[in-house]
Amino acid sequence: MSDASYGAESREPVYSGSRRIPNLYQRRLADGTLIFEAKLKRAGKVRRYRLQAETKTDAIAELRALEVDLDRGEQRSPALALTVSDLAADWLVHLEARTSHRDPRQRRSFRTVALYRQRFEKHIEPELGHRAANELTVRDIRRLIDRLAAKKLAPGTITSTVNILSGLLRYGIKNGQVDRNPVRDLDRDDRPGSGRVSEPRYLSPDELELLFSKLTDTFRPVALTCALAGLRISEALGLRWRDVDFKTEEIHVREQLGANGELVPVKTTASAAPAPLLPQLARELRAHHARQRERGFDRVRPDALVFTTARARPQSRRNALRAVHHAGDEAGLNPKGAQPVGLHDLRHSFVANALAVGVTLPEAATLARHADARITAIVYAGVTEEARSAIAGKLTAAGLGT
Repeated sequence: MSDASYGAESREPVYSGSRRIPNLYQRRLADGTLIFEAKLKRAGKVRRYRLQAETKTDAIAELRALEVDLDRGEQRSPALALTVSDLAADWLVHLEARTSHRDPRQRRSFRTVALYRQRFEKHIEPELGHRAANELTVRDIRRLIDRLAAKKLAPGTITSTVNILSGLLRYGIKNGQVDRNPVRDLDRDDRPGSGRVSEPRYLSPDELELLFSKLTDTFRPVALTCALAGLRISEALGLRWRDVDFKTEEIHVREQLGANGELVPVKTTASAAPAPLLPQLARELRAHHARQRERGFDRVRPDALVFTTARARPQSRRNALRAVHHAGDEAGLNPKGAQPVGLHDLRHSFVANALAVGVTLPEAATLARHADARITAIVYAGVTEEARSAIAGKLTAAGLGT
């Protein structure tokens, strides 16, 4: 072996004495295990097959058998079985095709599919990608969970990864490619739960005002749209001027900005509901409209994006996040050890502050544009420190414990 540690960099040809074995390679895994691979052409495409052999002699014999099976069009070799990676490739293409589906119930978010791909490639494929999809066992799933936990991943991330694997296997079952889904055989104790490593930040109205004061004219309107209308950042960046109705005091959420800068449908039917245009936000957007008009009337056409760069390109969520982080630092809202204030924290704060002033949970769910108030209660119904400190006073005022 070469000095390369593990993975693709450690891959090298296999030799028998001084003679190189054509199409046979070996490499090491992170744990030091030596594995053998065949590189062969099938259906006009060159492809790698991970072999079951553990020794060079067995690998050479398995390679020969695999070559014979391919020539005969037979599927006897274990290396020819449909792998988890093979199944995932089909599944992800299937999901990507759903991102433009007209039926909201069938539609998948671009960002969700991208997350599935990222977590599969980073967490599932290195551990299980080479395995035959129809031979996975509950023991394999437990081992995956243990290895992800050893990497110090958040329980929610591990749960999400396991759920992605389960969805992949369900797809295989529907297509007749997989017989069973071993994820369903996990005991409750095996499942990592969905706890957060860090809690979201909830800013009080005073803290929000302080944050706004540290933002520039470019990103202050973006932040206010998230904090005072409860829009997700992708929804805010996907707004067109025709979506902002100053007369009815509503913002119509129809699209969102996708990962590649294109406008795509919002997540769900509930997400497409209008959001309130509060007076402070209306004033900010009117001022922003005036600044944009000075740059050119094409920037304030009804179909023009509300938030753009200096070159009239769609504004970047990365730049917006960077601006909010910097403003949080300037405002003293990011003390050492605390999670920096982020874009989604502004949406969290919108719901938390609404609840703090007496908005009911069903009303808060409407503001958050959730189809189910339980989602609002579980995910977003945190309280600000200011509201938390006032709880005892509310109990006393109501006559409890006096």
